[in-house]
Formats: sequence, C-alpha cells, structure tokens
Amino acid sequence: MIRGIERLAKDMTVRMLRQDAVASNLANATTSGYKTQRTFGSVLEDAVGGAGQTERAGAADLYTDFSQGPIDRTERQLDVALEGEGFFVVDTPVGLRFTRCGNFTLSDDGTLVTQAGHAVLGGSGPITVTGDSVVITAEGAIYANNEEIGSLRVVTFDNLQSLANEGNMFASLVEEGRPCDMKSTQVIQGALERSNVSPIDEMVEMIAVQRGFEAGQKAITLQDESAKQLIDRAGSIGG
Repeated sequence: MIRGIERLAKDMTVRMLRQDAVASNLANATTSGYKTQRTFGSVLEDAVGGAGQTERAGAADLYTDFSQGPIDRTERQLDVALEGEGFFVVDTPVGLRFTRCGNFTLSDDGTLVTQAGHAVLGGSGPITVTGDSVVITAEGAIYANNEEIGSLRVVTFDNLQSLANEGNMFASLVEEGRPCDMKSTQVIQGALERSNVSPIDEMVEMIAVQRGFEAGQKAITLQDESAKQLIDRAGSIGG
C-alpha cells in the first residue's frame, strides 16, 4: 500500500513538470523560433495511446519537438526564416547559441545582431553590413548594394535532443554543429518562422494533466485512509 502511494507521488511529480512545460509553451506561443517542449512521459503516452507510462525511468526528461513552424511574411529585409533543418549561430557572452529566430537588426557599427544585441555569425565570424539595400539568398549569401559581404552560418546536429532549451535559443555542450546542407534547407528573406506551439493542443494537455493530478490526489487520500483503517483494526485485534 505504501509502495502504491510512492508510485502515485512520482506520477504526480511528473505531471507537475508536464504542467510547467505546458505553461512555458503557452507563454511562448507567439515567440518566433520557439519549439514545443514535452516531458518524455507525455511522449510515451502519445505513443501507446494511454496513460500509465510515466513511472518509467526518464519519464520526467524534457523532449523538444523540432518540427517546422509556420512561416510568416514580414517583408523586412533583415528578417530571415529557415525552411528545413538547421539553426543560425549566435555569439553570446556565455558562448555560442543556436536559434531559428531570425528577426535580426544592425548594431551602431553595422554588425548583424539579434534583438538582444548578440552577433550573428557568418562563415568567417560576425557580419558587417555596409549599404542600405540588403539581399539574402536562399543559400544564405548576403549582398549589400549588389556586393557579397558574407553568408549566414547555418548548422545542424546529429542529435537534436542534446541541445538545451533557452527560450527560442539552444545551447550545446557536445558540439558546435556541422554545416547544414543548403540543398535541403532554404533561407527565406523577409519572413519569420513562428513557434510550432499549438495553443489548442496545449490547453487540452493542461486540462488532461490537471485531471490526472486530481485523480492522483484522490487515490493517495483513499490509500492513506485504507492504511489508517488497517492499522486501527490491527491495533484493536492486538489489544
């Protein structure tokens, strides 16, 4: 009986983590380049078509859905989206970061940077944009006033789940990524990739998690009451 309570408590802990993931997804539903977060327990349940799998080892581990998000046209020349696999490479004070969010801008000295001011890297390092007319090709080459000034560095990873989520950026402690095959990935200028979060799916998930948590609470209460009654009966028999 005690073991049953322990198993229910573990399941409720996983459901709390799932709720945190859902809350993060909903908060970032409009964040460009954000990818949906799931706990591995919810992925298992989706795979087998039912609950009861969250007791497995690693069920609380986070899983990132890297599927393509919708692409919106903005017509802004420094907005770029990736259609296909890959990430832009950004140089931050804490190291390289990788992102699908391409709402870039220019610093005071003309360096191509993110909205947070981090340098966007090209094949030879930071990219300095000179000129008013900027054209970015499907392969990532950047032209300013009809002169090529660099190319966006786009990389991918053999194991995407090794990337640590940091909002709409990702960190890797394993590798710096390998060059992306630009024959299968396209850079789209004047567009942004939206989050791949489905608010409706997240609301359904939130309701399911809440109901499961409430059911777990009731089950623990019933088992606790049963254990108490058993102890009381044992005490009266022994007396």
